[in-house]
Amino acid sequence: MSTALAADNKERLSIVLVNGEEIYIRSGNSHTFLQDYQLYVKGTDTEGKRIWIELRRKELPLQDAIVTEGSQFVYSQNSSEVLNLTVDTIYEGADGVLVRFSPVYQYLDPRLPLPQTSAESLSNASDNTSSDRPQLETQAEGFDMPLFLFGLGTVLLATGFFAGKGKRK
Repeated sequence: MSTALAADNKERLSIVLVNGEEIYIRSGNSHTFLQDYQLYVKGTDTEGKRIWIELRRKELPLQDAIVTEGSQFVYSQNSSEVLNLTVDTIYEGADGVLVRFSPVYQYLDPRLPLPQTSAESLSNASDNTSSDRPQLETQAEGFDMPLFLFGLGTVLLATGFFAGKGKRK
């Protein structure tokens, strides 16, 4: 993970902590960002089209929203953007929903100290070329994408088969 500088339209430079990555969060679970921000998927409507997300820092609620696929969620602190993410896909299943957020951007919150992993990366960037650097996990634990796609295909095939039988009568 490396930090980068980004300039917004006010020409103020921001330190980018997460640069356009994707994350997956199951309903009832959360993803922890640097500087102790946590994004929770609190719930979904009955059709699985809208989800309720909440941003917290050290268990204190900061902002929540009801979003749909394609929605953007932005959290700013003192007119400095801290988190900017887009709800890319909402997968509905028997165990609830799995949400894919992409792209995801996190900027350094200037009121908080630099995260240890980022400061370490900055100081060791020139001499650390090993592949054992920590990576962000982008897939929910226990989620099997091929199995999910196989199940989805089976459901669609069965739906098509029974829909065809209904038309013949």
